[in-house]
Amino acid sequence: MKNILFDLGAVVLVGHASDILNKYNIDDKDYDKLLDFFKDTNGIDLGNESLEEKYNRCNFPKEFDTLYKDILTYYYKARDINLDMIALINKLKEKGYNLYVVSDNNKEVYEYCKNNELFKSFDIWVMSCNEKAVKKDGKLFDVLIEKYKVNPKDCYFIDDNIINITEANNRGFNTYLFDEKKDIKFLYNDMKMNGIEVEYEK
Repeated sequence: MKNILFDLGAVVLVGHASDILNKYNIDDKDYDKLLDFFKDTNGIDLGNESLEEKYNRCNFPKEFDTLYKDILTYYYKARDINLDMIALINKLKEKGYNLYVVSDNNKEVYEYCKNNELFKSFDIWVMSCNEKAVKKDGKLFDVLIEKYKVNPKDCYFIDDNIINITEANNRGFNTYLFDEKKDIKFLYNDMKMNGIEVEYEK
């Protein structure tokens, strides 16, 4: 095993994008409307529209522009990073593994994360918005194999979504279904069982 592949949301980043809303004092009558912003992400994930274009397409009430627009179009700035996962990533980097981000995500998140010093250990970013392909239908994994010339048998892929894991398994990738509510030690143990040389330290 020489390539370790990481999803972003609920793996390297804490929770899902919609969890950001819970950080703010949002009126109950507005909450469900705002939640709609995080549904139907195909356009932004494929790089066909920006977050602002997505916001405008939602046709929110005019008063939302002042109250909530920045919260939605810059939501990624309020998202927490899983520092235990970052520590693991840095250990893997020191061991000489090739580290990939493989994520269904938008261009704004890509630019923001790639320029964050905490993410400096990643070697290659394979993003749906850049490749015009997503994991949930398997096409982003095909891009990995065909464009990036990875052998699935040499890869260990970490994701929180069972659909993505299934698509990866179907192509021969070694996988781990991550649950951020569990102790990260479970991930370390599974890596060890798969021959990945990394030690858990509290």
